[in-house]
Amino acid sequence: MKKYFFITAIMALFFTGCVKDEMPTAPAPEPIDYSGIVINELITKDTSDVYFTDESGKASDWIELYNKGNKAVNIAGMWITDNPGTEADYNQIPDGSDNVTTIPPKGFIVLICGAKDAGGNDVPTSISDGKVFINMGLSSSKDQYVAIYTPDKTEVDKSGDFSGLPDDKSFGRSTDGTGDWMIMANKTPGAPNDGSTPEAGTLVINEFMASNDSWDVPGDNGDQPDWIEIYNTGETAIDMGGWFVSDALDTPDKYQIPTDNASLTTVPAHGFLVIICDGTSEGLHTNFKLSGGGEEIAISKDGVNVTEGYTYCDTGCDLPNPGKDNSTGRDGDGAATWVVFQKDSSRQPTPGTSNN
Repeated sequence: MKKYFFITAIMALFFTGCVKDEMPTAPAPEPIDYSGIVINELITKDTSDVYFTDESGKASDWIELYNKGNKAVNIAGMWITDNPGTEADYNQIPDGSDNVTTIPPKGFIVLICGAKDAGGNDVPTSISDGKVFINMGLSSSKDQYVAIYTPDKTEVDKSGDFSGLPDDKSFGRSTDGTGDWMIMANKTPGAPNDGSTPEAGTLVINEFMASNDSWDVPGDNGDQPDWIEIYNTGETAIDMGGWFVSDALDTPDKYQIPTDNASLTTVPAHGFLVIICDGTSEGLHTNFKLSGGGEEIAISKDGVNVTEGYTYCDTGCDLPNPGKDNSTGRDGDGAATWVVFQKDSSRQPTPGTSNN
């Protein structure tokens, strides 16, 4: 009897160990790379063509941030200050409004500084009406620099010295993200510093499926192909004709979206366009397929520079490999956080429709 009991116990331990080893574990989220976030332009006293007038009737100061990277970045949790090195004066950008605090690649966000309410009281650091308010006024006579930090207070970027900046003049980089600091000829909050007109929205990769055995896709040939969904974050339709799609970050010009059918290639405001990755090389059908084992995905406006691109694999990549009949997508259209949408779950793949 003791012999049988001993053997049974050993077998129980063996199978328990096997089951434990085979249980899937969710990959740890990739750390956010804040290195592409830079201070791009600021003003200490806005008097004409005012960007923002507070409830007390006065013009507020502002700081423009720019994302020079190829991935959207949520700046919630970062710190900003006009007194670098003195942590008591750091202001933390609030979380809870990813749609407001996420900066798309090559995009901008303007922080409202030193605003007052109707009673003349300081508006606390907060998010309201789609704007980020920082309880910190800028002064050309008392301040020299503005700096921004990661959530753990590691410095990411610092402005040039703006002491003595004339009223109604902004101080910014000569080239967005990298140029020398200078007094600008024209104020351009939320727009390129060279004065060019910003695009009315941004196209981003919103969701993709790399191994499809079950899902019909808008525009497919009934063969359940791989696909990449594009989302327009703006208020104006954008024609993607002439853009490029690729499965290799070092070859952004792998497939060009045709330019002869705007009705096919235009992404509506806050709308979607599904790129079919089936290798047929026609219309919205690319000349490549996606790898179910993991690889890269990218879009490029000019075929030279990657507008947005990611690696995906089981572990150690930008994004998780979704696996068969699942998709990887943003946790809310245009959001910075990505999740896996699983077949037969409460949140399934949504090619051509909202992730929200």
